Amino acid sequence: MEEGFHFSKKQFISGLMMKKSIGGLTMKRGDVSLAKINDVWEKYTESVPRWRKPLSNHDDLVWIGGGKDVEIEREQLSQEQIETLIIRMKNNH
Repeated sequence: MEEGFHFSKKQFISGLMMKKSIGGLTMKRGDVSLAKINDVWEKYTESVPRWRKPLSNHDDLVWIGGGKDVEIEREQLSQEQIETLIIRMKNNH
């Protein structure tokens, strides 16, 4: 199936700030979704079947690409990486 991939900085930061519990410790979630589009790994916050409208309605949502059988990965960030990325993205309007 052909999929379209979208990215929203607001949705991305919100996702990073979501809490999760690991062994009784509350931590920020740190999964980053990546799609290999045109041989370049891109962060994405939403994927939908191609030609369908994304579910989220963030005003900064952009289409980053799409294709058939796109390779995807999830990267797990450390708490320090999450904090640094949140600060950098918030300051880099």
